[in-house]
Amino acid sequence: MQRLDISTVCDRIAVQAPYFAFGELEGDEDGAVRGVFASEQTIGYERGPVASAEVGRHLAILGSCAAARRATERTYYLATKARYSTLKDAGRRGAGRVFQAAAEVLAQDRRSLTAQAIMSDGDPFAHLHCEYQALPERVFMRLFQDYRIEQASTPERSPYGEPIPLAFEEPRGSSLAARSQPLAPARCAGHFLHYPAWPIAIIAETITQVVARLLHHIIGRETEYSVVRTDIAALRLVSAAEALSFQVECRSASRILSHYAFSARVMRREDVVVTMDTELHV
Repeated sequence: MQRLDISTVCDRIAVQAPYFAFGELEGDEDGAVRGVFASEQTIGYERGPVASAEVGRHLAILGSCAAARRATERTYYLATKARYSTLKDAGRRGAGRVFQAAAEVLAQDRRSLTAQAIMSDGDPFAHLHCEYQALPERVFMRLFQDYRIEQASTPERSPYGEPIPLAFEEPRGSSLAARSQPLAPARCAGHFLHYPAWPIAIIAETITQVVARLLHHIIGRETEYSVVRTDIAALRLVSAAEALSFQVECRSASRILSHYAFSARVMRREDVVVTMDTELHV
């Protein structure tokens, strides 16, 4: 195992703390990368040791770290499709606990990356398969020049422990919608320096707020749940200056099987920017 210099890796993937939260990084001879981090996002009603959206955040970053070992220039890795799967039930632990993760590159060329990663608390309990668009810095700067701002002040503590505030509408049958305000640049600190944008993991966490509220409406009470599988697709990178609408529909609900499936669309005005399908077990 070779210890990797975190500052060098962060510079190559254009992601900094606090969005990048690994305290250690090591590389295998076969190209895999291993890291450790302490959980921070709110678990909410999810069972398990760490929120699935936070798992997605760290494992997607680790996949780009594995790619960065082969890179010679700064590259922006935009996650476009991901599948999260639960490998086994794991006990609740709460924020501040340390977890291990490992990632490897499955396929890579000049403009794309596919990686997979697992998360462990001694035994693997979650898996992520992720596809990325890989943009060299000059290309990213040209495409998203309108997003650029002067560097905002770095927050004293990570903003990722608190959920995004939402204004909820009343449920309509098996659907529910909510709306966010634009993100302050400090709420996406460390995610693409100078280009504040909605991190896909934060969009996923915000969707889960709406999913949980709709689940409770359908069941008629508050309850915990386990995430079985989640598929998410990011259609475009959205500026933090944009407000988003989160629209969730329950596609199937089985009280007998305790199984519920939801589909979500995230809208920027009239445009769909993210879609997500998730299956839950109550």
